[in-house]
Amino acid sequence: MIHLLALLLSVGLLAANTPAHAADPVGLSFLSVPVPERHGTMEISLWYPATTGGTPVLIGDGPLFKGETVQRDAPAAVGDYPLILLSHGGLKSGPFIGAWMASHLASKGFVVAMMRQPDPQTMTIEESIHEIWLRPADLSAALTAIERDDTLPAGIDRNRIGVLGFLVGGTSALSIAGGNLDPDKFARSCDPGGTGIDCAEFASAGIDLHSVDRQKLTRSHLDPRVKATVVIDPEFGTSFTPESLAQISIPVRLVNLGTPETVWPGLRASGLENAISGARYDLLTNASQYSAFSECKPAGGSILREEGEEPLCQDSEGTNRAAIHDRLAEMVAAAFGSDLPQ
Repeated sequence: MIHLLALLLSVGLLAANTPAHAADPVGLSFLSVPVPERHGTMEISLWYPATTGGTPVLIGDGPLFKGETVQRDAPAAVGDYPLILLSHGGLKSGPFIGAWMASHLASKGFVVAMMRQPDPQTMTIEESIHEIWLRPADLSAALTAIERDDTLPAGIDRNRIGVLGFLVGGTSALSIAGGNLDPDKFARSCDPGGTGIDCAEFASAGIDLHSVDRQKLTRSHLDPRVKATVVIDPEFGTSFTPESLAQISIPVRLVNLGTPETVWPGLRASGLENAISGARYDLLTNASQYSAFSECKPAGGSILREEGEEPLCQDSEGTNRAAIHDRLAEMVAAAFGSDLPQ
């Protein structure tokens, strides 16, 4: 995404006085976790079932998108809950782009650790490619930090850990499950006839995917602590080796937003169903790839049109993004509820 769009996506946290979409309170806290692959730390947000209390805050609010109201540092509801590691977004995405899903899942009885990727305004195109192998490393590093932290606000069932990924986050989820990228297939994704999503931006920056570090690209990110994954509109799905996909041993749910005709080829997950033993594939047919973003504000579409940006606020005629979010969250919660049994 270009710098203006990155700026519009860089949303923050504000004081708030109204409840979120969910009837059950959602608590929020922040953790700073060591991330060796990035040679530093990363801030993650922890969303959890809560009781009354805490400070109402509006997170993810910005020029384009509506935010989610949650209770910062609220007391957690009693119990040990499944932990879902959430990675949402493409190679350059806003820090709270997945807030709506995190809030939904927390209201349904999950603790959600949402990764906060580097600021898209300061990341170069060259650096953004590194996210392909850095983001799965983020997930494992966050899980390690959470397991070692005895001051977490909510109880976690450490035998029930899942990963939910959108876009490049979906690529990361498949990597955590045991998928390994094929460097030649990856390199060809921006060749003529390829299905890469960010190829025009790579080309404008003079980046050739054939020169990407093959060793870092292909190394294994398998994390046996993760017991189930849900993958939504994954990028580079056709770049995984068939052998590694065949060896995935945990439940994998694959979701595309749209119909077979409208799903972008570079996000299509249907071909992964037969490659991964026991995988299930679903289409949310009244949605589009833009349904993965937060609800738009009334002026959001106009802002994007005036600036010549992607139609992130465009929904299919007769559809409602809030209703799509509710349905998708129900699908994800049901998948994890089934695949992470007590």
